Amino acid sequence: MANRALIAGETIMTAGRTIGEADITLFAGLAGDFTPIHMDAAFAETTPFGERIAHGPLTMSSAIGLLTQTGLLGERVIALVNLNWDFSGPVRIGDTIRAKVTVEEVRPTSKQGRNLVTFLLEVANQRGESVQTGHMRVVVKAD
Repeated sequence: MANRALIAGETIMTAGRTIGEADITLFAGLAGDFTPIHMDAAFAETTPFGERIAHGPLTMSSAIGLLTQTGLLGERVIALVNLNWDFSGPVRIGDTIRAKVTVEEVRPTSKQGRNLVTFLLEVANQRGESVQTGHMRVVVKAD
């Protein structure tokens, strides 16, 4: 997908992605995080959520992946600089997440031909409930 222009103030909505049991299992293996709230159905039933939930970083990385599919990043990305993320609600097996993405700031760096871009990602489930909010800063090639 070709790069779209990065315009401060622009807001877009990503496509949705349903988080399944396989996603949780694969993420647990990749990250080495086999915490019972994610992996043990009997244990998870005893928690306030009443069932297994997705890892917070799984949802975060899925939201960032959905952002990459919009064409706002693409081949222009040079580096991830910072993530500042808040986790406000669970993502359950079968939930579909999407992110409202706002380009908050685009500014030149000290290196010619590069910009620092700040994105706000507001992640919600299929019921419109906020589950995560975060800021991501990346260095990109200037348009």
